Amino acid sequence: MAGPLALRRGVRAADRRWLVLLPPMLLALLLARPAGALVEGLYCGTRDCYEVLGVSRTAGKAEIARAYRQLARRYHPDRYRPEPGDEGPGWMPQSPEEAFLLVATAYETLKDEETRKDYDYMLDHPEEYYSHYYHYYSRRLAPKVDVRVVILVSVCAISVFQVGTDGCVHLPVAQGCPYN
Repeated sequence: MAGPLALRRGVRAADRRWLVLLPPMLLALLLARPAGALVEGLYCGTRDCYEVLGVSRTAGKAEIARAYRQLARRYHPDRYRPEPGDEGPGWMPQSPEEAFLLVATAYETLKDEETRKDYDYMLDHPEEYYSHYYHYYSRRLAPKVDVRVVILVSVCAISVFQVGTDGCVHLPVAQGCPYN
């Protein structure tokens, strides 16, 4: 009789372990989003940057710049006037501000050769989404100034401040302690 009771205790302990692990696993499954759902934050979102600018994938820098200037002039919020019967292209968002930002984002993506190469690779290999996510944000959030320059300027500024204050602070000498 001791054998089945010991077996039951072992099963209960194992069940408890699963009960402890079950909520985090369910939460991870519920919160996990497919890679396609996260594409909104990258490049032009779910829209194709080439279609936004109205150019082909083989377009050169001059053609991309020309298309950008034309669309930016047309959808600039200060100058936009809807034409009668003109619904705009299929990618056009609800407001001209959104359209202008989308055109600017498409141009920023396609004007730089390295970013354009990464974008083309993402279009050709969507299954490698997470590596695209890393490359996009590592390039976008990269420091614009070399760290050594920042350190050098900081040390020089502190040195000038110290020389300007003569390197010491003069405090009045206390006459006596009032708490004696």
